[in-house]
Amino acid sequence: MSRLKSIFDQQRRAVPLGKLLGRGGEGAVFEIVGEPELAAKIYHPDKARERQQKISAMVATGMQAKVINAAFPISLLFEGGGTFAGFTMRRVGKQKPVHQLYSPASRRNEFPSADYRLLLRTALNIAKAVAAVHSAGCVIGDLNHSGILVGADATATLIDCDSFQFSKEGKTFYCAVGVPDYTPPELQGKSLENINRTPNHDAFGLGVAIFSLLFLGRHPFSGRYLGRGDMPEERAIAEYRFAYSADKSRTQTEPPPFAPTLSYVPKELATAFETCFGPGGANSGRPKSADWISLLQQAETQLVKCGATATHFYFSSAPNCPWCGLEKAIPGFVTFPSPLNINTITPPDLGQLIAAIRGVTDPGSAPSLYSAMPTVQAAPNTQNKGSLDSSAGQFVMSTLGGVAAAILLRSGYVPPWIGLGALGASAYFAFRNPVQSRANSPRSHQLKQAWDQMDQRYRTEGDASRFNEARRQSELRIREHNDLPAEESLRLADLSHRQREMQLKYFLERFSLVNAKIKSVGSARKATLRSHGIYTAADISRQRIEQIPGFGPATAGLLLSWRSDHERRFVFNPSQPINPSDTAQVRSDIAQRRVALESALKADLITIRTAAAEIQRARTDLANRARAIWVEFKQAEADEKARVFGDVAARRWVFGVACFAAFIVAGANSNGPSAATAPSAPPPTRSTTIVPSAAPKISTAPNNAQPNVSLPGWVPLQPTGSLQVGDSMKQVPRRIERPAQEPNNGAVETAVAPPVVPPLDPPREVKPLPQPPVDPSLSIAQTTQTVAAPDPAFGRLKDLGFTVSIEPFWSAAALSGLREFKIVNHLPTDSRLDAVTTQVLQSPQAIARNHSFLGGWAIDPTCTHGSQLTISAQEARTEGGICIFDAFLPNRSGWTVRGHCQVGADRWPATINFAVAGIALSWSSAKGNTTYYRCR
Repeated sequence: MSRLKSIFDQQRRAVPLGKLLGRGGEGAVFEIVGEPELAAKIYHPDKARERQQKISAMVATGMQAKVINAAFPISLLFEGGGTFAGFTMRRVGKQKPVHQLYSPASRRNEFPSADYRLLLRTALNIAKAVAAVHSAGCVIGDLNHSGILVGADATATLIDCDSFQFSKEGKTFYCAVGVPDYTPPELQGKSLENINRTPNHDAFGLGVAIFSLLFLGRHPFSGRYLGRGDMPEERAIAEYRFAYSADKSRTQTEPPPFAPTLSYVPKELATAFETCFGPGGANSGRPKSADWISLLQQAETQLVKCGATATHFYFSSAPNCPWCGLEKAIPGFVTFPSPLNINTITPPDLGQLIAAIRGVTDPGSAPSLYSAMPTVQAAPNTQNKGSLDSSAGQFVMSTLGGVAAAILLRSGYVPPWIGLGALGASAYFAFRNPVQSRANSPRSHQLKQAWDQMDQRYRTEGDASRFNEARRQSELRIREHNDLPAEESLRLADLSHRQREMQLKYFLERFSLVNAKIKSVGSARKATLRSHGIYTAADISRQRIEQIPGFGPATAGLLLSWRSDHERRFVFNPSQPINPSDTAQVRSDIAQRRVALESALKADLITIRTAAAEIQRARTDLANRARAIWVEFKQAEADEKARVFGDVAARRWVFGVACFAAFIVAGANSNGPSAATAPSAPPPTRSTTIVPSAAPKISTAPNNAQPNVSLPGWVPLQPTGSLQVGDSMKQVPRRIERPAQEPNNGAVETAVAPPVVPPLDPPREVKPLPQPPVDPSLSIAQTTQTVAAPDPAFGRLKDLGFTVSIEPFWSAAALSGLREFKIVNHLPTDSRLDAVTTQVLQSPQAIARNHSFLGGWAIDPTCTHGSQLTISAQEARTEGGICIFDAFLPNRSGWTVRGHCQVGADRWPATINFAVAGIALSWSSAKGNTTYYRCR
């Protein structure tokens, strides 16, 4: 200390040193008594001799006059014997290290009014300071967070300028130091003593500083490594593993949890970061300081204010507010605290405002529009009586069609579904109004449509739900406003209860990790800790430390020990008042909410009054307009009823009676096709045994009953067997016996000529090869085959993978395989082997089963965990849900399937597109796209 008492400048004037301002590895910085604008840096004796020539050159060149936002040496300082001791420089007042602006914890204490606008402006000013240094012919070399001081007004000043790389008269004074997390990749691990630094090297450190400001202290190379083992930050920088890069396949790194991504900054800034931290930036390719100035100035114009939180500002190109997402993801975390703006004045008319809100008349539920319509006793105009209605012709034709449909339905000459369809179509055309044109349609129909539209508008515009919602919101705000004093008291009481906790927190926040000396925790690890939100001793906990990649229990123990060392020195002072900033913050929050609620209540009053007036006006106007239409509608209805076939109710009665009568009459006069022709074509599903009879008989049945007919020489007995449903491929052959011929004596009760029956062959039993179902319109002769050899289709289905073996008959498994083949090859979804199916089956272009969507699939190509999706012709099933298929449609790239899916209790209709390329299956639907790989 004795040498510090006799410090003088180049003019041999004494320079009295005051209190210590800071200390570093090379020396210490002191204030100068009587010179508040200056400070003195005094080197350690062993460092002074090394720096004298460089400092003398900087002072002689007048660097301080050239760069006003950097603390260059102004004058040389000597100690008593004339030995070089240090230099004077501009004292940077009320500015703090930039890392205190990074950290949300320190920012709350050191920069309480800072928001994102201040961070962006600070980054811009740092870029301007670096540009000024470069224009003066210097290279910073060791650009890092400790060498940048910032103020509450976003001003930035570079310090430690004596370490800058500087040249004078052909001699270069190198920057021999560097912080690893700000050192560019090409210099990582190298000795820096004799390396010629370039502005491109500074560009890397400037990019790190700007990134850390815009991303709240996160380092661009501190992220989650996706490969094996640890990835130290120095190695990540050396290998260009920019954690936020879009080229994740190269970097194998992703951002830390809850960190904003490059999508939250303008595209131009994102591109600049990619260039600065990527491999292309090594050879003078990084953005220069002038480039950053232009980009940041443009970015300032793109800031917008968050609609949810007044202190949040973010770029307009961002998908949403990143700071709101960060606060939701981390409970208790506050990105930017509210400014201390205390305003406890309550508007004097608050009570009147609440009374006015509650005094607005509730319009209530709208009465039915029918109830507001008058009773109309309309008499038809005389000229309409007896005239033919405009739809009479249509009604007559439709009624005749209904009568014909009833006769066909009852007689049995057409299938029942055809008869019922014709009857329904006739009823539709008989009852509907004519649709030739609106001009020709009945007047009552037009008026009824107009009244229905008015009724719909009445129910929509006259509904009171919007008034009720506005009233409900205002009552919630009134209740919240009334609860503010109690909430403020609770929050202040909570501060008192947590007084020791708060004192300890503030005490530990004084100890920053930046300047801490912790074994095995260097600058790189400190940068990693900052990237994960750990800035001070107050942020350290075992759980948070061990969640960081590369930080195990041993490192966590060292950090906890460092925290404990400081915590042991903490002394709780119960008499110490609560931190005023905490109390002010609570009151500021309450005051801001009070002002916001009162402003919202004023807007609610206008909204409620407007809603009530609009609802009442809509109800009155629409009811008056509907009333006029209603009166005209009733008059038109009375006029049309007076016309022939004008009454709809009468038309329904006439149509119903006519169709019912036709149905009854047809049933009395017809019993379907003639029974005499029935034995000539026995149904294929029954086997009948025929035996000879003694004599022909015809017995007379009662009227309107079908006669019991026994043909001459033949008596049909009961069937000996029948086929069940689904046995159409297993037809039972008929056993036929030749009858004995007997002469006809002609003794019959009625003069009916017996039909001639051709002679039959001797009885034989035929077992045809079962076949798949065919078109029911084909005759028995066309559908019955007598070839006992296996169908050639079996071999082709087996070759294509739809059956596992060649079978002698069409079993259920073979039919299922045939159906799958037809689905896959875009044929009708059935099990019929028709001509088209046979042609496609034999075609070389037929799609095999293993080239379709059928089978087992997995999400990874190696199918390590087996099939996770199984698709059949009926369904697709996974462990989590199932999709049932209803219909298959072809498309250009594969298949379209319609059905419905269910996962848990959720069920929805789905349209799914399948496309197969090699072993890959593309599943596409409204829920998204997924690729699977074939397992079997």
